[in-house]
Amino acid sequence: MTRVFLFDKLFCVKNKFNKNDISGKEGSPSDFSQMEMDLSVLTEEEKAKLDEAQQAVAKRSGRKKKFWNILMLIINICVVAGIFLFQILDNKFVPLTSLNINFGWVFVCVLIFCVALFFDTISISYLVKKSCKRSRFALGFKTNICGRYYDAITPLATGGQPFQVSYLMGREVSSTASLSIPIAKLFFQQLTWFVASSVCLIISFTDSSYNSFVNIASIIGFILSFAVLFLTLFLSVSKNVGKKLVAKTLRLLQKMKIVKNYEKQYQKVTAYVEDYQSIMREYVKSKKDFFVMFMTMALRTLLIYSLPFFIYCVFNGYDPSFYGKFFVMGVLVDLASSFIPLPGGTGMNEVSFSMMFAPYFADGPLFWALLLWRFFTYYIYLIMGISMVTYDVAYGNRKYRWLKVERKLREESKEFKDQQIASFRKVRAYRRKRQLKKSEQNIN
Repeated sequence: MTRVFLFDKLFCVKNKFNKNDISGKEGSPSDFSQMEMDLSVLTEEEKAKLDEAQQAVAKRSGRKKKFWNILMLIINICVVAGIFLFQILDNKFVPLTSLNINFGWVFVCVLIFCVALFFDTISISYLVKKSCKRSRFALGFKTNICGRYYDAITPLATGGQPFQVSYLMGREVSSTASLSIPIAKLFFQQLTWFVASSVCLIISFTDSSYNSFVNIASIIGFILSFAVLFLTLFLSVSKNVGKKLVAKTLRLLQKMKIVKNYEKQYQKVTAYVEDYQSIMREYVKSKKDFFVMFMTMALRTLLIYSLPFFIYCVFNGYDPSFYGKFFVMGVLVDLASSFIPLPGGTGMNEVSFSMMFAPYFADGPLFWALLLWRFFTYYIYLIMGISMVTYDVAYGNRKYRWLKVERKLREESKEFKDQQIASFRKVRAYRRKRQLKKSEQNIN
């Protein structure tokens, strides 16, 4: 839930796109052309060295990214394996074949995930339609899946929104809309999450039956996430106070030797604040947009936090009296792992779930319930994301380029056809006018 580094990442992506937009204007010198001018001054040997250095940096960056992704995956597998071994040694592990599994409720879990994914996709598709003036559900689906994938493999889920901005830009969505769509979705997602977590925390305070460790961890996660949400709302409401807050924060970080170039960071953050404020004002002014986005995110939040209850039904049968309690526990587990700086809250999610739900899986299916829950909340996004990225690299990007050329040719063909029709009508009108004049002369 916490997106601590999201603002800086999105702004960097936005700056990159804005430079491209400016460079595309007629008569204005582009950064790329300037780069060509600078390179022309270099000797052949210097050019070769520069090219070699760029390739080395790109290779190192790619290797580093692969290394961290593999390392996080190994850590995740080790955590799950550790819980598996702990339950075996503790004599609480029960083989899957020995459990009475209700596959009808497994289907319900799959259905709930699909409907939640549908609401996630609808929220992006709705915003894309508003900006592009045409329905693009497939683009909304792919943007959502790829965003979830990069959230799942980056610490504190900071990679999804920057990638969504880049992906939308690559699919002919304007730079302004590409920036505003992930930000707006994130805002409404955090807003509905804040409402749900506030209610659940109040309930947990009045009921001592919830696990105390998870309760304390969830309070820490809520405070940190609320601070980010409050800062976001505060910056979107007050422009002048927001700038002052940014200045004081950056001064403090400069004294702590965290920020080196104060002026550069100040200009970057304040420019982002101004863009963010204009974007949020646009969405808040429209009651319809606010209602649609809030309801889709609220329904998505309701479904995701209902999964623990239906997973309980898979192993223990349907008992509606547990729904409210399981919903609250699902929110607390999510809060407890929200401040862990590992992809997917690895480790804390598994530990919190085990501690919170252990009393309700006394007969031994706790490990399988945990595995099923993590599948629907984490692993499935990795599988779908890898599949989507692989598809785009192998075929999707090439197909889109062909479709783009085909659409352009169709538009040119339609324009040519319209020109031909207009020319024909003009000639026909001229001929009729001449014939009318000749008939009038003959009558006279």
